Amino acid sequence: MRAYFLIICLTLMSALSLEAQQPAMTIIDHITSGTDNTVTQPDALLKRLVTIVEETEEETHQEEPSRQLPGGRQAGYRVQVFSDNNVRTAKAEATSKQRVISARFPQYQTYVRYTSPYWRLKVGDFRTQQEANAAAEELRKAFPAYSKEIRVVRDRISLPD
Repeated sequence: MRAYFLIICLTLMSALSLEAQQPAMTIIDHITSGTDNTVTQPDALLKRLVTIVEETEEETHQEEPSRQLPGGRQAGYRVQVFSDNNVRTAKAEATSKQRVISARFPQYQTYVRYTSPYWRLKVGDFRTQQEANAAAEELRKAFPAYSKEIRVVRDRISLPD
């Protein structure tokens, strides 16, 4: 049985080595080889693609609109300051950093959340990414030791009425 298996393996290896020695023709080689290529697509697909391109162009010229989510919350941005999955220390470290940041920046709401398996500390409720980036820079300057972990993330935000 082992000899039969060994023969099959050797045969496959020799076949693969022969195949590896011959240059394979990629799709790029085929397209650029000078032959005529025709792409056919349904009109419905063309309409969808044009719509996507137009929407993308509009989005680049507009400020990001806040999207209303169920429960009165909106899509926005927060600054993530801490994220760890260490069972023994993560919760205590997150709440410790929360106290320090809340004392220094009382204008920003802080959130310690557990989403398995991570404890995370997020700061603020920002409608736009630019606002969140500015707050992230403030936090980096105030807490240089945290700067490697500070990043802007998309999140559901709570805004005052």
